[in-house]
Amino acid sequence: MAIDNRVSLKQCIKLAWPISLQSILVTMLGMTDIMMVAHLGDGAIASVGLANRIQFVVLIIMSGLATGVGILAAQYYGAGIIAKIRKIIVMTLIIAVLALIPILILNYFFAADIIQLATNDVEVINTGERYLWLTMPSLLFVAVIMIFENALRAIGQVKLPMLLGISAIFCNIGLNYWLINGGFGIDAMGVSGAAWATTIARCLHAFLLVTILIKLRHQIFPFSIALSSLKNSGDWSRLLLLVWPLMVSFGVWSLGTFIYQLIYGRIGTQELAVMSLLAPIEGLLIAFFFGFASACSIHVGQSLGRNDFSQAWSMAKNYAISAPIVTFFLAVLIIQFESVLFKPYENLSTDTLMLAGDIFILIAFGSCLKVFNMTVAMGILRAGGDNKHCMLIDITGMWILSIPLTFLAAFYFNLPVFWVVVVAYSEEVCKAFMFVSRMKSKRWLRNLTADNHGG
Repeated sequence: MAIDNRVSLKQCIKLAWPISLQSILVTMLGMTDIMMVAHLGDGAIASVGLANRIQFVVLIIMSGLATGVGILAAQYYGAGIIAKIRKIIVMTLIIAVLALIPILILNYFFAADIIQLATNDVEVINTGERYLWLTMPSLLFVAVIMIFENALRAIGQVKLPMLLGISAIFCNIGLNYWLINGGFGIDAMGVSGAAWATTIARCLHAFLLVTILIKLRHQIFPFSIALSSLKNSGDWSRLLLLVWPLMVSFGVWSLGTFIYQLIYGRIGTQELAVMSLLAPIEGLLIAFFFGFASACSIHVGQSLGRNDFSQAWSMAKNYAISAPIVTFFLAVLIIQFESVLFKPYENLSTDTLMLAGDIFILIAFGSCLKVFNMTVAMGILRAGGDNKHCMLIDITGMWILSIPLTFLAAFYFNLPVFWVVVVAYSEEVCKAFMFVSRMKSKRWLRNLTADNHGG
């Protein structure tokens, strides 16, 4: 048993570190965007943070679709049915494009109205609107990236997505510096420069990923999919039954995070700026364990595809216990570097920095709960296709409990923003109890490929 555990840990690390590294760098890129416009003041920070949160809602819905690809690809790979992975990729790309087109049209006409829900600051509204106009269309490229990356990770190929992701991130940082501040014949563009940098980098990332897969004649790339095979209504039904709870669940959660941002924004521009600069730092902690949860999902999913339910259960317990323990020690470590993390924001007011420091400690330790919930939901329950129950748990914890309580804390009891954030963590406490109960029921131990062996 000890040997098996060591082998499992080694496999976990092998899968997890490239995914975590890429996630950390993506999160650091979000921090870089905020840092690079920090010299423009609280308004610039607030507008970029708020616009990114709006974009994040759509991005996470697409992530739900891509996660469905990963779930199915892991189980099909475990069952040895590679052809099904190629077909699923084509089908999800079609769904992604059809879902994004109306969203992009609505964004063009209503971006300012959405931002205005969070703030009355004209500078924040106008700057945020321009940022969204320039960056939202790039989500078409992101959808392509996420779908192929999830398929590659599901079959254990994590280094190619990592290397391409790192290249795109450094490209984005370089473009940010150039376009925000100007140079080489380009005038300083400020926040709009950050938006252009993001869009260009995403386009290059998608182009490189697809080009390399074609050059490699990669087994998951759909070179030739018969149109007749896409007319199988049964395949579409099975795919939609799997992904719609994922997309709704991810969408409900990401929309909820935007509602929290609306609440902070209505408290004041300073509070919105504080939460905007802290969001990427919290994301840094969680990103560290995103690879951990992804590795869990891949291992558990492949075991389920082989009908090895005892191995899947054993892995699930080990991952669920390890995640919050390691997160706690990482939180203690990252608190020691508070002054380093806040150094780029030295030009902000003392009051803003003091408030950010207090909430930073809360967020650091609160991430233990968030990582535990992410591991159980994404890494365990969803690996077995238990998406509807995850959706119901997300809705209950966030929308039925936490958001109403947070709203009352902010506007009825008029609590300081620190205590409003404390109340917001009621979501994670509620979800932790519900996820544990669902995990212990073992009803998620299912082989999703059992009835899908046909082409």
